Amino acid sequence: MNHHKAPLWEALLQHHKNEVDRFHVPGHKGRGFAEIHPDLYTDILKIDQTEVGALDDLHAPDGVIEDAQILAADAFGADHTFFLVGGTTAGNLAAILAVCSSNDIIIVQRNSHQSIYHACLIAEVRMVFLESTVDPETNLEKKLDIQQLEELLNQFPTTKAVVITSPDYYGQIQPVAEFVKCCHRHHIPLLVDEAHGAHLGFHPALPLSALQQGADIVTQSTHKMLCSMTMSSMLHIHTDKIDPVSIQRWLRLIESSSPSYPLMASLDLARRDLVINGPQKMNDILKWLTKFRAQVKQLSTIYEVYQIDQDPFKFTLASIYPVSGYQIANWLEQKGIYTEMADHCHVLFAFGLGTQENALTQLIDTLIDLDREVVNFTHTRLDIKVPLPDKEHGHVVKLQRGSQELLPLDEAEGRVAAELIVPYPPGVPVLVPGEKYTQSLIQYLCAVHQMGGKVRGIVHDHTLKVYVLK
Repeated sequence: MNHHKAPLWEALLQHHKNEVDRFHVPGHKGRGFAEIHPDLYTDILKIDQTEVGALDDLHAPDGVIEDAQILAADAFGADHTFFLVGGTTAGNLAAILAVCSSNDIIIVQRNSHQSIYHACLIAEVRMVFLESTVDPETNLEKKLDIQQLEELLNQFPTTKAVVITSPDYYGQIQPVAEFVKCCHRHHIPLLVDEAHGAHLGFHPALPLSALQQGADIVTQSTHKMLCSMTMSSMLHIHTDKIDPVSIQRWLRLIESSSPSYPLMASLDLARRDLVINGPQKMNDILKWLTKFRAQVKQLSTIYEVYQIDQDPFKFTLASIYPVSGYQIANWLEQKGIYTEMADHCHVLFAFGLGTQENALTQLIDTLIDLDREVVNFTHTRLDIKVPLPDKEHGHVVKLQRGSQELLPLDEAEGRVAAELIVPYPPGVPVLVPGEKYTQSLIQYLCAVHQMGGKVRGIVHDHTLKVYVLK
């Protein structure tokens, strides 16, 4: 296939060239606000179109959008690819709703993104958790145990699908090929949330992608590590176990009927850039990162937390002193350096295809300053671990809904959660509707708040409050 072409982008440019004026939505008519940074805003409005002329329709594509999706499928090694304008969240919802029905059993990695839980709630499925453990040396999750999955599939032979995340936020890669073999022995599909891994498999120094390892459905946040716009993602199917028509049907229900053409065009361009320029870009960035990591190793008070088989495009920083990741991230922001996320003891940096050598030079200079100054930080890091609910191995969970009431967090012990409780980022729930608040979890949430972390599902009304079932 000719990956130098970007059919949707080219159609938008041609349409703009042919256009005299617009008498259709959107209301800005391609003009925007003259007094507000026209160079930053108005130009993008010129290609902010709707389904007119030869611009095709995302929800029933038979023209340039279909052509762009076919090129993307070829690039990533899929049978079918769908452009997503609702992020990987939309893809996760559609994938699970297409595969499962009410009361089906689905095996889900416990530390999945909240969108997986939202999908399970809407689908009314019963979840069985694949549990992970935390490495005490790094305070990061270890790889999943394939034997645990085998045991769960034997225990629940009617399981409809398995859902895992690889890589995770910190770049931890799961042994996807082993999970594929296990699932296929049991004649069920493996769904992989690869939101942080759209770049994988495009350079020999990087781990293989989930599709290259045989996963059946893969969702990717193209915008996270490649060069498309925020909210733009892709869903890939690489199996005959799942009907793409069903996926398309659910995407029509989930996503906007007015999808963004700039977002879709950015996916088309990101695929083109990845195939044409990606390997060389990655080669350069990996060379720069090798030098950068060597310089970090020379520092004395901060260091990289590195895992085996990690995505090298992720960089996790910690300090030898008991300071929180939130403190370090705030200090860096005062220097104009904005990181991907922080937790109670780490700061995470994401290096995508847009990373430049001079940016890494500036970063190491700033980290050298941090290395000198962190000794003077107030020691606010608390020694906390996520206390997961007490359950037997193989316990079935069905997310519960019902009448709710708002309680102070410190009064919620023993009450059943009505909302997902999600430290964000990374967006991994520590409590799901139907599970009970424990004293240890309440203490953990208070500690996260005290250190400056943000938790979705907690109401800040003079005191911390949460919704529980009546």
